[in-house]
Amino acid sequence: MITGYVFIDAEKGRALEVASEVVKIKGVKTACSITGTFDVIATFEVKDIKDVGETVAKGIHGVDGVCLTQTAICVKCCEE
Repeated sequence: MITGYVFIDAEKGRALEVASEVVKIKGVKTACSITGTFDVIATFEVKDIKDVGETVAKGIHGVDGVCLTQTAICVKCCEE
């Protein structure tokens, strides 16, 4: 499994709406409106690296109100 995060810039005033639509995309586990540099952060989990493109480029980029994304793929996750 490949786990990662997508940091999303949304159009002004549309962060909540963008988060509500992003969480519906296949592979996306959560989408939260946040404070700071970005407006929304989404977590995803997909089977293969090619699925990252489907989730981000075809899915998240297709959501109305998304202006820019930055994707971070986990190379190792640690849990207690």
